[in-house]
Amino acid sequence: MNRSPKRHAHSLVELMIVLSVLSSLITVSIGWIHQSMKLSKQMNSRQAHQTNLTRLTRMIRDDARTADKASVDGQTLTLPSLDVVYQINGSVIQRTEEIDASTTRTDVFELQPGSRVHWIETELPTAITLQVKRSSGTPIPSRLPPSDDPNAANSDTTDRNDLHLRMELNRYARFGVKP
Repeated sequence: MNRSPKRHAHSLVELMIVLSVLSSLITVSIGWIHQSMKLSKQMNSRQAHQTNLTRLTRMIRDDARTADKASVDGQTLTLPSLDVVYQINGSVIQRTEEIDASTTRTDVFELQPGSRVHWIETELPTAITLQVKRSSGTPIPSRLPPSDDPNAANSDTTDRNDLHLRMELNRYARFGVKP
């Protein structure tokens, strides 16, 4: 009756295998948590950018539809009939409205870094166009493999068109609609 004694302990080799497997699992899970936090931060940044673009679009469309004329001087759009001025300063657009002689209202629209904003005034005095493009420096990775060709669709040097907004001036008055 040779009975083998019951083992109550583990060998050093078994312990090392379990520890290495656990450390690998912990490393992978920490990497997943880090990646999900990074993606969450990017999504919040993109959401803020889109929210600002939506607010800007709504306000500038309403202003343009009500205004009877507009003038562009470099980075400044002036709507004299409404006492409203849109000023572009880098990736920030500031809307200033003079309500009366002592009161002004200012709205600031901060876009993502690397955004290029400019007015296209070729259709003045009937319409004005606002264009917002994101430059290649904006960290949005392409889903396609990188390419050295600057004209390739998957190149990081390709400008991304965030907003191309054409607004007709005085549209409400022309169609007899009261704002």
